[in-house]
Amino acid sequence: MMKIEVSAPGKTILHGEHAVVYGKAAVAVSVSLRTSLTLISHENKVVLNLKNLGLMKEWDLNVLNDYSFPDADGDITPVNEEIIEKITQVFILNSECYSESQKLALVAFLYLWIYISKCYNNGSFISCIVDIDSELSVGSGMGSSASYSVCLAAAMLVFCGRTTPSLLPEDKELINKWAFQAERIFHGKPSGIDNSICTYGGALLFEEGRVVDILTNLPTFSILLVNTNVPRNTKLLVSNVKQKHELYPSVVEAIINAIDTVSKENWQLMKNLQDSPCEMNTLNKFEDLIEMNHHLLNALGVGHAKLDDIHEIAKKYSYSSKLTGAGGGGCAIVFLYPKNGDSSFDLLKMELQHHEYEVYDIFMGCTGVQVKFQGQ
Repeated sequence: MMKIEVSAPGKTILHGEHAVVYGKAAVAVSVSLRTSLTLISHENKVVLNLKNLGLMKEWDLNVLNDYSFPDADGDITPVNEEIIEKITQVFILNSECYSESQKLALVAFLYLWIYISKCYNNGSFISCIVDIDSELSVGSGMGSSASYSVCLAAAMLVFCGRTTPSLLPEDKELINKWAFQAERIFHGKPSGIDNSICTYGGALLFEEGRVVDILTNLPTFSILLVNTNVPRNTKLLVSNVKQKHELYPSVVEAIINAIDTVSKENWQLMKNLQDSPCEMNTLNKFEDLIEMNHHLLNALGVGHAKLDDIHEIAKKYSYSSKLTGAGGGGCAIVFLYPKNGDSSFDLLKMELQHHEYEVYDIFMGCTGVQVKFQGQ
């Protein structure tokens, strides 16, 4: 019997929201909330148990071998409409009703399972039981789909012997590429930030559609991740910024350039914090940039009254806050560190919870994907 255990972190965006769409810099960090996966080898069936989504599915491999799927393409098979349509036709149509989250998670699993099997398992379907659970809220901007995709890709690649359990740099690169394809199922045209940070952990600087720098040994700073519980439509928010950009190109360009500068300044501060994690001047600048970016994002029209409320509550206790992700609701982050020996973290958390926000006390800069392997 083979048993593979995998975990991958979630993420939060510190700076660069919306500006990244225009090729500008963004800073992402991993967070201590994780997705966990266990894969156990089995004979003649595959079982998927998505605990946090309340979905369990089982398929007989003898039946599935009668179906043909579009051919694998080289080392990575890019996801496309033909593949998604075939998977939907075979596994989703004429079946019970799924929520949108369940359907997307199911299609992403099936894509990775089918095509990693085709590419690296001599064309035979991986026969296994897969249990997945996550501490990450779906649709809150914490990278739940990317963390899920990274766990699946890592487990299946290790199962096939294509990557090593110790996860060498080239192994992580391959995991990241497959996870990005799965992310396309969830998001259509993802930037690649989420799957990259969930794979590598730490922090990364993303610009012009690619990772340009990585920090893997950050000091573990505490942040509060505060969920407004207000649903947001990422595509609509991005579209609204685009409309503003078309109406007022020079104004919006100036705001976007300012956000780009904030991201790059923040990245340099994070490099400094690697050497001197408690340097107060650097920490104060870190907070100043969060404060500035809060107002810049509001100027783009992607803020929300609840996000402003969180910002004001944090300010009351001398902490800085801004939205993270698309905005319009979703989540905010509050950067925490002791000031002059005074720790008002608990009072801040209590007040936020009193206003009926979900509050996660977490660390940023955690390790990326990890694998434990037991085999005979």
